[in-house]
Formats: sequence, C-alpha cells, structure tokens
Amino acid sequence: MKTRIRLDEARETAVDFLCRHGMPPEHAGMVADHLVYAHLAGHDYAGLPRLQPMAAMLRERGTGGTIRTLRETDQSAFIDGAGVNGYVTSTLAMDKAIALAKKSGVGIVGVRDSWFSGLLRYYVERAAEADLVALHAANSTARIAPYGGIDRLLGTNPIAFAFPSDDGPLVVDFATATTMWGDVLLHQRRGLPLPEGLAIDAQGMPTVDPAAALAGAILAWGGARGSGVGMVVQALGILGGSDPIVAEDGVWGYFFLALDPALLMPVDAFKRNIGALCTRVEASRPVPGGPPVRVPGAATRHKVAQGRARGWIEVDEAILASLAAAAH
Repeated sequence: MKTRIRLDEARETAVDFLCRHGMPPEHAGMVADHLVYAHLAGHDYAGLPRLQPMAAMLRERGTGGTIRTLRETDQSAFIDGAGVNGYVTSTLAMDKAIALAKKSGVGIVGVRDSWFSGLLRYYVERAAEADLVALHAANSTARIAPYGGIDRLLGTNPIAFAFPSDDGPLVVDFATATTMWGDVLLHQRRGLPLPEGLAIDAQGMPTVDPAAALAGAILAWGGARGSGVGMVVQALGILGGSDPIVAEDGVWGYFFLALDPALLMPVDAFKRNIGALCTRVEASRPVPGGPPVRVPGAATRHKVAQGRARGWIEVDEAILASLAAAAH
C-alpha cells in the first residue's frame, strides 16, 4: 500500500533520518532534495527507500571529512570529496562548474573520494536550467565485465548530457550496464530470478540467479558499443581522480563539464534550435502500431513538473514505517 506525503514532509523525513545517522544538516538537506526529486521523476527506488542503505553506508564509511578544493583555475577545479556522500559532492561540483562557466565560458570539475551520487540527470539539469550545456560522468566499484570478458573491471558507469531549450532542458542520462547492482540485490532479497541476458556467473556462464550474478559480473549494455562508452566513463572518472579499476574499498571519480553556448552562437538561437529539434522528433512518424515518438528524458521532465505542481508524492507505507522505526 502507498500513502500520499507532501513534498515538504518527505524532505523533512529524509533530513531528520540522515541527521539522526550523523550527517550534517546542510548535507542532509542536499540529499533530501535529491531523493524527493527521484520520486517526482518516477524513480521511487531512488527516493526515500535509499535512506536505509545509505544509513548502512554511513555506519561503514562515516560521514566523511572536510571537502576541499585542491586545485583551481579560471576554468577548472579539482575537489577532494573527503569520503563525503556523492549526493553532496556532486551538487557542489556541478554548481562550481556552472559558476566557472558563467565567468569564463567553460567549467570543468573533477571530484575524487566520494561515493554514490544517485540520478545523474539531477546535476546536469541544474546546468541546463542556467542556460549551459553539461556533461557528467561517474565511475564506481568494478562490477561490470567488459565486452567479451568475464572479469569485473568497470563500474555501472552512468553518463548524462543536458542542453538548454525554449521548451525545457533536453536531458539524456543512461548507465552503461545492463542493470544496476542494487537491482540484482533487490532480486536476491525478493527471491526472484533476473531477466535473461543481464549477468554471468563466476565462470562466465549466463545466469538468472542473483546470487550467482553477485559472485560473477553484470554485462555491459549495448554489447561492444555500450562497453566502449563504459570505458569512456571509466577514463573520465580517472580524470576525476579515481583508481584505474575501483575495488570495493577503492576511490571513485566524478567528472563535470559546463559549457556556455555563447562561445559558439547566441544562447537564444541555440535554445530555439534545440527546441525545434525536440519538436520535430516528437512530431515524427512512429513505427506502425507503435506509441508516439518521445524525446529522451521528456517524460521524466513532465513528471517532475506535474509532481511539483501537485505538491505530493506516493511512498510505500512499509518504507515510511521502517524509516520511523530505524530513526528511533
């Protein structure tokens, strides 16, 4: 059963829970904003249900140290995340990239030593709403086998792009793995098999058994091409300060780029042209018997706007009960 909860109440629930687990209030607020956004975007699994796994990570890793900028120029910054959660460091890093791009036209920011940053579109959308083009890539713990291999060498390695438009940002956000590690864990907890074609066991044989997949590896999305994009994300994460291959206790790396379209053309013209592109795509003919053609990310953008206007989200009652019990 699900129950409706006001946006401000959902945020307050998350902040209170995280503060009770040692997170500073300012950081807890950043995380809570992201979790509420995830619900609005239709990704309920990435919303309040993340709080208890995050509490477990906070107990294991601690709340981190002092975030520091190690190097900075007019166009770049390199940040030591000091073991602070990625929801926090990624918000700070994207906002830093935006500020640099507003001054110099380009903002490039790397973040090392952070962990788990949620939905990448949340960050690049911030830049597009500031009339900037954005790219964000994040590598993570090695759980993905490269195309043709069976060893875990890459992270799930998502990448996201955003472009300002007259009709709202165009945002493209995707992982380079066939499924997420957390989804495999969820299947295991529920005693359900995985869909075919997502994972291999420790000997490299295809498996639908979550336990065997956890001992083996997840496959790269899109075959050789998807694996290639995963390598690109891995390299950008290295540029952000990660280990070449991230072990369970290794260092992740995040890469952020914000770019002012005015470097190449008037911003208004660029936004108008991106809007025209999206309009033309959605007006194009669908395959026979298929649904209307949609621009990537458009459905999520509409869900967020509708949810904010509505003022509430729906959350499983069991999740709220477990959070209340864990908080006390």
